Amino acid sequence: MIRTALTTAALCCSALAPLAAAAAQNFPSRPVRLVVPFAPGGTVDIVARVIGAQMAGDTGQQVVIDNRGGGGGVIGTDIVAKSRGDGYTLLIHSAAIAYEPSLREKLPYDVLKDFEPLTMIGSTPNLLVVHPAYAAKSAADLVAAAREKPGAVTYGTGGTGSSSHLAVVLLQAISGASFNHISYKGAGPALVEVVAGQINFMVATMPGAIAQVKADRLRAIGISSARRSPVLPNVPTIAESGVPGYEFVAWFGMLAPAGTPPKLVGQINTLISNAANAPDTRGKLEGQGISPQTGTASAFRTYIRAETEKWSKTLKAAGIKPQ
Repeated sequence: MIRTALTTAALCCSALAPLAAAAAQNFPSRPVRLVVPFAPGGTVDIVARVIGAQMAGDTGQQVVIDNRGGGGGVIGTDIVAKSRGDGYTLLIHSAAIAYEPSLREKLPYDVLKDFEPLTMIGSTPNLLVVHPAYAAKSAADLVAAAREKPGAVTYGTGGTGSSSHLAVVLLQAISGASFNHISYKGAGPALVEVVAGQINFMVATMPGAIAQVKADRLRAIGISSARRSPVLPNVPTIAESGVPGYEFVAWFGMLAPAGTPPKLVGQINTLISNAANAPDTRGKLEGQGISPQTGTASAFRTYIRAETEKWSKTLKAAGIKPQ
């Protein structure tokens, strides 16, 4: 009787194996949910929609963009951490995912344990932008104004621990200036406030700010990379604009919940890489100032670990403690 039961179980498993393999080969067979842990309008949202549209076109399946802003990206990220590892719920995030463990005493997930990194998508410098009517014409002007009246110069961010926040933390550490931090539920809402003249400046990712700069609704007074961008060649680097030694570059990548099968991780990696490097998509990303930069899942895991360790040391050295 036991032997019969075992034989039956073995036959069932043998029968299911081809079905599982077929399901993996046919991935995706239904819509994929791509969680953006920030509000609409920010750079991560922009990248998600460009990549998602290409993936949908390549696979014939809809990629649903699900914006879950709040908590500096923690709320949306936690949703994915607690989702099934079946490939149908994915996360797109920024370099902020490597900052968060050093900025928060408690996270509801472990960045290095609760996710399967899929691939880097690309990187971009940030733009130091002000309202056109604001007096500051350079990074040096902002620093001087902040030194004259500490806390009077305001800047907006997509939340504590976001790329836009850490970029200014680094600016303060190098310049010795003190700015007044105003946190929003996403980079998009913060940028809107700069355009409206409600806050003085922001260090926003280029894709989020470039359209406003070209429309003269914002003035770019510095770029965060070590070199000028060919997209905005007349904008000096922040180092050239008055803060020598400054450099900060944002990056973006996609992750799946832990437990996603290795074969499926490889398949999704290929889908994302193909989407990011398709001529039309590549042109859209580069037009926004993003340099596509894909690679293997293992390479992305190694990179996230290195970035997490780097920012842990950097923030401790700057005297910034988890809250």
